[in-house]
This record gives sequence, C-alpha cells and structure tokens, in this order.
Amino acid sequence: MHTLRFADEYDAFMEELDAHYRRFPADVSRQERMLDDKLKAFPQASPLKKKTWIYQVIASECEVKVFRHCPFYFEVVTGRIRNSVGAAYPPIPGLDSWLMRTDRSGFLEKFQGWAGPYMEEDIIDSTMYMDCAHHAMGVEAVLKHGFAGIKRAAEEKLCHVTEAQGRDFLESVIAAQDSLITLTKRFAKKAEEILENEACPEVRERLMRISRGAQKCPVYPAETFYEALNTFWYLREIGNSFESLGFAILGHIDRILEKYYTRDLEAGIITREEAKELITWFVALTDARWDLGDTPYGTNTSLNIGGCDAEGKPVFNDITRFVIEAYLEYRFVNQKLQARFSKGAPDAYYSLVGKLAASGTNVLSVFNDEVLIKGFMDKGKELQDARLYVSGGCQEPVLANTEFGSRAFCYLNPSKYLLMMIFPGQYAFFEQERIVPISLEWCRDFEEFYARVFYNLKLIVNAVTWHYNEFESFWKYYNPCPLYSSTIEGCIEKARDVSEGGAKYNGNTFAVSGIGTFIDSMYAIYKSVFADKKISWEAMKELLATNFEGEEQIRLWLKNKVAKYGKDEDEIKELTKRIYDDMSVIVSGMPNTRGGQYEAALWSFYGYEWLKAKTGATPDGRKGGESLSRGINPAEDVNTTIAQMVHSLADIDLSKYPGTAVMYFEMPLTLAGCDEKVFESLIRYFQKCGGNVFDFDIVDAAALEDALKNPHRHQNLVVRVCGYSARFVTLDREMQIEIVNRAKRIAG
Repeated sequence: MHTLRFADEYDAFMEELDAHYRRFPADVSRQERMLDDKLKAFPQASPLKKKTWIYQVIASECEVKVFRHCPFYFEVVTGRIRNSVGAAYPPIPGLDSWLMRTDRSGFLEKFQGWAGPYMEEDIIDSTMYMDCAHHAMGVEAVLKHGFAGIKRAAEEKLCHVTEAQGRDFLESVIAAQDSLITLTKRFAKKAEEILENEACPEVRERLMRISRGAQKCPVYPAETFYEALNTFWYLREIGNSFESLGFAILGHIDRILEKYYTRDLEAGIITREEAKELITWFVALTDARWDLGDTPYGTNTSLNIGGCDAEGKPVFNDITRFVIEAYLEYRFVNQKLQARFSKGAPDAYYSLVGKLAASGTNVLSVFNDEVLIKGFMDKGKELQDARLYVSGGCQEPVLANTEFGSRAFCYLNPSKYLLMMIFPGQYAFFEQERIVPISLEWCRDFEEFYARVFYNLKLIVNAVTWHYNEFESFWKYYNPCPLYSSTIEGCIEKARDVSEGGAKYNGNTFAVSGIGTFIDSMYAIYKSVFADKKISWEAMKELLATNFEGEEQIRLWLKNKVAKYGKDEDEIKELTKRIYDDMSVIVSGMPNTRGGQYEAALWSFYGYEWLKAKTGATPDGRKGGESLSRGINPAEDVNTTIAQMVHSLADIDLSKYPGTAVMYFEMPLTLAGCDEKVFESLIRYFQKCGGNVFDFDIVDAAALEDALKNPHRHQNLVVRVCGYSARFVTLDREMQIEIVNRAKRIAG
C-alpha cells in the first residue's frame, strides 16, 4: 500500500479544497426549480414529504466531488455557503434551506418580532428559535447497521403503524435512506471516473480505496478502520447539506474507532503509521474546509476524546495519541478538541493533554466526567447513556445516539433582570409578558430581598420559556429532519421525528450569562444596604440610575472593598453556593414541547460582551456598558489566581448544571515553556474541586498588542475566545481589544 504522505501533500490538499470551496455558494438554481415544480404539483404535501424531495434532488442531481489529495469521500455541492458553521436559520443559500424559504406562515417574522426588542435591550441574546447548530449524527447506528439496515428497520416498523403521522415519518425515513444509498454509490462512480486519467500511484491507490469504500459504506455496516473513520465526516457533511441543521459534533472518535483499528492492525490490513496518517488527514479537514480568514465565531466543529465507555472503563488508546499528536505537530486551529477525563484515566493521558495545553495551540476544552454524568443522571438519563456524552459547538453536551439537545439558542442576563426589578417602570417587558413582579421596595432584611429577587427571576424565565416552547412547536412544520432522526434511538421506535420528541431524551438549555457579576451585585446589596447599612436603598438606586456619576469614591469602594465572587471569604462563598443552587432551580425543570425539560447551564459564548451595552450600572461598582463576567469566572477585574478560582468551586454542586458550567483560564506565555505537569496538575485539581468544564488559553500580551497594530505579522496567532478558537486577526476590533485587555491583566 502506498503511504498517504500527509506532510508531503498537506499544501496541495489545502490548495485543492480551497479552490473548490472558494466558488461557494455554487449555483443550484436548476435543482431549486425542480423543487419549486414539485411544490406547484403537490401544494398540500406534508413538511416531511417536502423534505424528502430535497433529499432526492440532492442525491440524484447535485455534483459530487472527490478530491485527489484527500482520502475521504463526503462532498456534495448543494449551494451551501463555505463557512456554514451550523444552521440555515434564518434561511441561507442551499437546497437544504428550500423548505424554510418557501414557508409563508410568517413564523420567522413572529420570532424576530418577539426576540428582537429584547435583544436590543440585552434582556436576552438569541438568534435562533431552537438550537439549530450544535448536534451530533447517530454515527454508531450507521456504523452498525448502515443505511440499508436503517431502511429495513423503518420498513418493519411501518408494517405495524396505522396512524397517518407515524406512517408519513417512516416513509420519509425510507426515502432518506434510498437517497443516501444513491448518493454514496455516486461517490464510487466519481472516483472511478477520475482514476481513468490518474497517473500518480499514491493518488490512484487513494481513489481505488474511495471507490471500494463508497460501493459499500455507509450503505452497509463499516468493516474497516478507514470505512468507520470516513463515516464520521461523511455523516457530518451530509447532515449539514441535507438537514438545514448544524452538526457541530464529530463524535467520540477514540472510543468508537478502537475496535476497528485493533481488528485491522491484527489482520494486517493497516499499520500503526497508516492509521496515524488517516487520523491526521481527518483532523486537518476542518481547517481546509473553512475560510479561516473569515471565521470570527469559529467553525463550530468539535472532536471528543478520552472519558469512559458505556461500562465506565477509561478510554485511552493509540487513536487518542494520534489525535493529540496531530495537533501538536501541525498546530491545527480546528476542530476544537474536547478532552474528557473520567475516574481512572491513565497518567499518560493526563501527560499528553497537559503537553497539548502547554504548547499554546489554544484548541482545548477539558470535561470532568464525574460531575457531568451525575448531572445527566439526575435529569433521568440512564447511566450507560450518560457515559456516552459528546460535546460541541463551544462546550454543549448531548448524549450520543440517544438525545436531541437544544442547547445554545438563548442566553439569559440575570444582572439585567435585577436592574429591571429595581427600575420596573423603565421596561416594557413586564407589561408585554403580562407578569407582575414583586417590588423590591421596603424589604425588612436581605432574606426578604433575596426571596423577592428569585421569585421575580422565576417569573421572567418562565415567560421566556413560554415563548420558546411556542416557537419550538413550529419546528416540525418549518424543518423536520427524518434523515437525522433515523440515526437517533427512539425515533423509528416511536415513529416520530426529532422535532416531535422522537429521540429517547429531549433536553433544552437556557445558558445563564454573567453569573459572577450577578453574585457580586447581590452581595454588594447585602453588604452595603442591609448588613453594614453604608448605603440606603434609595441611595443605591440613585447611584445605579446615574451610572455613579459624581460618586467615584463610593463606586470604587463597592468595586474594590466589598468582597467579590472568587475570593476566599466565608460570607460571599456562602452566598455564591446559595445562588448557584437556586439559579439551577430557576432555569431547570420547565417542560419543553418534545417531552423533555429545560436543564441549567452557566456559559455564554460571547454573551458577556453582547449583553453588556444596555446593561446599566450594577451594584458591584461595574459601570453601565462594561463587560459582564465570563462563564463561571469571577469578574475580569477581580484580583484572583487560577488556584483561587478553582478552589472557589469546591463547595458548589456543578452537577446541577448538566448543560455545562464553563471556567476560562488565561495563562501567560511564560508558562507555555513549563513542564506540561503544570497543566496536568491543574486538570487534576479542577477535577478534585468538582469543576465541570474549562478552557485553556495561553496568551502573550506583547504579541497581541503588536497584532492590533501590525496584523500582517501575526496571521497565524490563534486565541481561545470563549469556547472556540480563531486566528486573532479575523476577529472584529472590539473582540480583539477585549482579548488584549484580558492578556494584559494576566501579565500585569
């Protein structure tokens, strides 16, 4: 077998993919007219039936592309834009969005009409009516059964279903599998066509492998390491091209692929070196697929390693090593690498991940299995299913093969809600939502104040939930997903699409932004108004209303002398634990429209910046318009260490936040030259203190400042923004300045 020679072909590989994707979005007007003609002929067809038309047209009429310098087959030209990082919502170019574009119900306008004014006021941040972007195809079902096996299961179920809606769904699943079978065989034919004029022996070997693979997989179950690995990327790209959903999560690659790798190795089908080359090609695909010069919010693609299997046994093998070594050797910007750590993880795994963190590649998130798995189980999920979670986008978790999780679509701003309670007459929200908050005036003590605040918080969150449930209930008409559903456990069994609650598990998540700012504000009121009585309630209101104008001394006292979240002081630690516990209740437990419930999360993507402009002065001394705290970090200007930050979590039960509670670590560049044991120890300490998820970011303040002035000198400078990695020079100016300020605080 000819060696794949990734290092020798990398430049040609990048150039070939760039040349192809540079012409995106491609013209698919002919195919779109075919769909329009179908609609004219069958205007009363169900949404599921219309979706099958999309599958059929893409599978039979769209160009398939096989690359000479890539060992995998996956690319079908559907009119997508190049940097399609997730959902086609609002509808964007591409045949997958055709059903959305033909909607005449006014749904889009209704959602934007409700959410838009609240986004303007920083009450919420939300551009999606449900999470259209952070999902995982059921890879293991396809590896085990193939499209042909899934089709048989749907046909067998159809024989026992008489209800019209269930039959409609199952027929659409069968049509989806037929379309995928047609499409996959076209890849085999395309590879054979290119072979006729190919002279390079390495490329010929690659094309023959593609032809052999596409003739059988994923139509039938995968048998080899190569077939299984290709299926991961194939399903992700086909999902993005067919479903108008974003499949950000590639999957738990080292756990799933180990048996294929071991079997091929023992049979002499593949060598260790060839397997490592294939893994490197696979990891490289995201950077090649996207235009990294135009991705200010990342590629929305993640890869999972480590953790445990369904029986709780630690996952660490050659594939784990190959993945990490690929990042170390080639310094890929993407995919984001999500490293799970479970009880019993070997020292070698800690060491390798520590080495990657110390390298300053800034692509890494670390997940604590013990906390997350408990959180999933507390929400009624079975242990074996909970152990198989994956995560993607930023850090959004979902149970592989069994769950549709709507995770990252609405960010809540409790600091703003506190201000709305303090100045209720200034906001139309309460009247528009027909809720009457309890006044915060004339509270006898802090206990009464606290109770009123959390009562009002519940009213606000419930009002927001009611609307999102209404919007989510329209999903089954706007964009059902029978292809995706066919890979998720429960859907064929129930004869229901994921949009109708077909999946075994159906969670939603509201992410709470700026929890540190909210805790500091509540403590500042406790300390200054109720405990020490240094400021009257009326005076506090006046300070906030005037943005502390003319009161810099008292503002600085609130900011610097009143204890802050992240500090090792008993009173604020007690309040912090209480708020974490109560906030998890506020944003959890409400039912959604798919038979599941809402689950709590404490992370904010870039919400700590997006939600700041109209969030006025807060009682902690923060002036209006300044940044909120990130994730579960203390406020940015709180003078604390990483060790103190982690230790502050020790008394908090973060399993109450199964949607993840993320801490972000900036570390000065000088540490990047340290032994990786510094980072290994931090991972272990984070686990010991009960942390949930954290990100590493190695920062060089001087380099970042120079990149602001001379971007041409720093084209490959990669930073971790807030759950995703990006080249610094691609970020907008405000985002760059915010990251530079972070680095200067760490360096100073």
